[in-house]
Amino acid sequence: MCFTKLNTVLLLFISLTTSVLCAQAQESLIINDSSSCSFNSRKLDLLVKNDSLYQATILINNAISFSKKYNLKKTEAKSYNALGFVLTKMSNFKKAENYHEKALTIYDSLNENKGIDISYSGLLNAYVLEKSYTKFDSLFPIAQKTSKKLNSETYFINLEYKIKKDYFSFDNASMLNYSDFGLKAIKKTDFDTLNFSKNYRTKDLKKNLMLSFKYYNAIARVKLSNFNPDDYEPLFSINEEELKDLITTDINSYRKIASLNYYKYLYYINSQKNLDSANKYLLKSDTYKYRALNNLEIQNTRNGELIYKIINAEQELALANENRKEEAINSKIFLFSTIIMSIVLAIILTVFYFYFKARKNVIKINKALKNSNSKLIEIDKDRLEFFSILSHELRTPIYGISGLATLIDQENDSVKKQSYLDSLKSSSNYLSILIDNILQANRLKFGNKTLRLKPDKIEKIVSHVVSTVAIAAKNKDLELIVNIDKSDESEYILVDKVAFSQILINLAYNAIRYTKKGSITINVIEKSRKDEEITLGFEIKDTGIGIKEEHRSVVFSAFENKTFLNKNSSGSGLGLYIVKTLLKSHNADIDFVSTPNKGTCFFFEITFQLSVSEENKSTPTLLVHRDMHVLIVDDNKINLLITKKNIEKIAGYSCQTTSNGKEAISLVKEKDFDLILMDINMPEMDGYEVTKHIRLLNPYIPVLALTALNSSEISVKAEASGINQIITKPYIFEDFKAIILSYRTMYNQCNIIDAEAI
Repeated sequence: MCFTKLNTVLLLFISLTTSVLCAQAQESLIINDSSSCSFNSRKLDLLVKNDSLYQATILINNAISFSKKYNLKKTEAKSYNALGFVLTKMSNFKKAENYHEKALTIYDSLNENKGIDISYSGLLNAYVLEKSYTKFDSLFPIAQKTSKKLNSETYFINLEYKIKKDYFSFDNASMLNYSDFGLKAIKKTDFDTLNFSKNYRTKDLKKNLMLSFKYYNAIARVKLSNFNPDDYEPLFSINEEELKDLITTDINSYRKIASLNYYKYLYYINSQKNLDSANKYLLKSDTYKYRALNNLEIQNTRNGELIYKIINAEQELALANENRKEEAINSKIFLFSTIIMSIVLAIILTVFYFYFKARKNVIKINKALKNSNSKLIEIDKDRLEFFSILSHELRTPIYGISGLATLIDQENDSVKKQSYLDSLKSSSNYLSILIDNILQANRLKFGNKTLRLKPDKIEKIVSHVVSTVAIAAKNKDLELIVNIDKSDESEYILVDKVAFSQILINLAYNAIRYTKKGSITINVIEKSRKDEEITLGFEIKDTGIGIKEEHRSVVFSAFENKTFLNKNSSGSGLGLYIVKTLLKSHNADIDFVSTPNKGTCFFFEITFQLSVSEENKSTPTLLVHRDMHVLIVDDNKINLLITKKNIEKIAGYSCQTTSNGKEAISLVKEKDFDLILMDINMPEMDGYEVTKHIRLLNPYIPVLALTALNSSEISVKAEASGINQIITKPYIFEDFKAIILSYRTMYNQCNIIDAEAI
């Protein structure tokens, strides 16, 4: 942002002049003492009256910050309404509407009817000037009902907005009706008995409203008249000097006087045929019209400058974001983001330097503003750093997967090819976990995760975790050690395998990420057992960089934990936050001990319910052996090929594929399938709809959803459509195979029962 010398001098002159006029009004808008805290509406109105809108905006923002800091909800809502009012004066109606709605939301939560009344009135004003007439018409009756119930002066102010709306929309009949009603209502109302919305009464409010209603009533009568002299009497009864007196409070007074004289001109031209009088009023109308247009031009120019200054930070932020996206293509996100932020900061500091120098008499206010902007810059800097880190974390495995695929295609040496495949799996696993963490972090903000408990062996889960992170450890030449206390072979625990695996995988990857040499150790220790419960302790140790005690408070905070790494390693900053949150769902907590540059040990305990395995139960020896025929439905050809190859690797299984839901229904009609693997997101017919049709044809065939969607998100719809089980992609092949084989066991048991019946 830059100014010419002339503009700078002009701005300085205006600022110094208004600061003298408003010396008392530039105190804080919040009056705070030991007994109370209130919003000073009189001081704000004085600033607005003297056209010191920028100073008013600064003070309102200070009031908002103060009320947020001390959780003063009522004062915060008043500040939002005040900011909406000032923005309306600047013709920035969209933002004004937004702040009035914020105030309305707070007042509604506090059940504060007086505040709701003020918010409604502010919105009606913004709607009229913005010409959002549909919104106005829907809110007006609600606002009037509230004002009337409170016996508030806003009832008449809202009525004036309604008449203005009819004037702007050329609804002359409605304008006449409401202005007649307003004149009658205001005459019989004693304003001393009203409950005023502000903490003081507006001077001459009744007189000004009466004059406004008379003006619009006279205009409506003239517009609906066919130059009948009687209809012009209200027009000539309006005192032009009284309209001039409103100029200090109503910028539209010049326009009103111009219109008043124009209709007098029409009267003398069309009704009285008096050319001299007509020309006199036409000249007066043109004079005031010129003044009105000149005032409007000045106001628009000033409003443009004020709005530009107020939202400059937002515009600069948008520019920074756009530049960051462009530079991300060239893999220089962090460097260019830093440069852009430096340029923005330099511009802001330069502007404020000259601004502060010219405004020495208000240096206290400017310091507060500078502190506020510095805080916003820090917040944005943290956000930029997170997205920069996240972009790097996503691009790194994607680049690795793409590059390794090319190397595998070009490599003939089977040993090297296997090494590349291992690295490819590691990059794929890391990318999958990173995406899960990002999605999980968003879901966990709204409450604890609901666990889906099923019998499983802790050894099996730990083995799965180790297989997931083993390649990553191997790539860094780290030794991966696992110690598990032995347990009864028939003893199972009830556990949410997905959630618990995510805890261990995040901790293991975290240890690998911050360890350059040495080992990673996973210990599972039986702490205690009683009746049908067992308490297991878990330790994940590393020989990495360690954590200083001063950083303990931010280790488990999302994004903030990046602060203690000092660029020692990469990572999204979400892993430990997700671990902490998921452990709350297990009624457990996590802690750690650490020595900088020697290593860290994270530890926690969970109490599980015990479950006896059903594997040892006697089963009939009669088994029906035949090939199992599987139908795979997926619109993605690559996914279709992968699933087909995985099915064919299972002995005794064959499959048929289709990429269309309608074709799948036809195939089920024509052929007998033992199992169906169904994708959820498909064009024309999704997996839910296809399954519903299949259930009409065959209610017994197992249908498994093979989808990249999270199972907890679609479980209700899947169950309602008739899907038996959800397999989430990507999956471990052994787990996939076990699920497929379990449905063969179910098939054999069904045939055994049929055989016994025969």
